[in-house]
Amino acid sequence: MTRTSGGLSFVACDVEVSQDNITWVDLSDYGGSVAPAGGDRATGEQNVFSDEIPIVMPGKKASKDLVLRFVYTEGELEPFHVIRGWDVAVGGVIYARYWPKGKHDLNLGFSTGKAIITHYDDPGGEAGPGEVVMIELAMKCEELAEALNIS
Repeated sequence: MTRTSGGLSFVACDVEVSQDNITWVDLSDYGGSVAPAGGDRATGEQNVFSDEIPIVMPGKKASKDLVLRFVYTEGELEPFHVIRGWDVAVGGVIYARYWPKGKHDLNLGFSTGKAIITHYDDPGGEAGPGEVVMIELAMKCEELAEALNIS
């Protein structure tokens, strides 16, 4: 089997969030990680008397989770305070999208559509190590849709 040479690194990822799916806040200069999860398909199974192997049937897919981690900074227009306002003002409604290879023409991106903030960190950390303070933003959505970026 021939090994691929087309792998990519997430280092050029562009990440954006929005309250209204129109005006976007770019988290790329603050971003630390993007972690999608969920979307598992339910299955049903039933054993029958005449066989050791069950009958297995497909069910519906579960919702998706998306966790974004980014650097905490202070200031009224900094991402932490902007997103915190959305969490309070609009009941946690948020939209997110990201492009693993960067937001350039014809690069594949992923978008949540309307999502709900399920967890939003406050800043915290330890006194000794001097590590950068990161904020974690978790959301739940119906699916992550794929789309090519065309600017």
